[in-house]
Amino acid sequence: MLKTFLLSLIISFVAFPAHSLAQTQQPEPYQVAEAYEIYSAILAGSWPVSEAHAKTLLIRAETGSDHDMCLKPEGDSAPVVGPAIADFIEVNKKAWLLQKAFQIDQPYDFIFEKELDGLFTDGPGGWKAFYEKYPDSGGYNQFSAVGFNADKTVAVVYAAHFCGGLCAGGEFYVLEKKDGKWQPLKWKGSSCSWVS
Repeated sequence: MLKTFLLSLIISFVAFPAHSLAQTQQPEPYQVAEAYEIYSAILAGSWPVSEAHAKTLLIRAETGSDHDMCLKPEGDSAPVVGPAIADFIEVNKKAWLLQKAFQIDQPYDFIFEKELDGLFTDGPGGWKAFYEKYPDSGGYNQFSAVGFNADKTVAVVYAAHFCGGLCAGGEFYVLEKKDGKWQPLKWKGSSCSWVS
């Protein structure tokens, strides 16, 4: 009897795929203070704020980037931006869970990937249900984790916003910390962005 029970237990454990366990676990909390300074600076000029005049910003809870790294620094910019790009690639090998650490005056909330998947099971038609639930959001924002150079004075981040079937955009930002504030870094090379 015990032998049969142990055998069935082993079979059920082996039959349960390991990746299913990983999928049910929430990402680790993202606790990098400088990253939230950067997110806050980007949000201030984002489309939901400047164009949609969102009353409550909606931010995807999990970090992510739906675009491959496309920054290609050249000449003197390569050793300046390169380390932040390398760190960006490394830190974004997994998703992180954003925390309530944004430093913005505007109210904001998180929306989880699971809820977005549920709303958009039928594709772009899900925007009707989205705006019924979040009428004053202007859509939602998405951020990658931030890549930094060694002394955290140069940063690379991807940010996007989604506001409708043909209303979205995303880009990579290269920033530097100057006089205690994050601002765009002037650098040489090529970048990419998208809009729909």
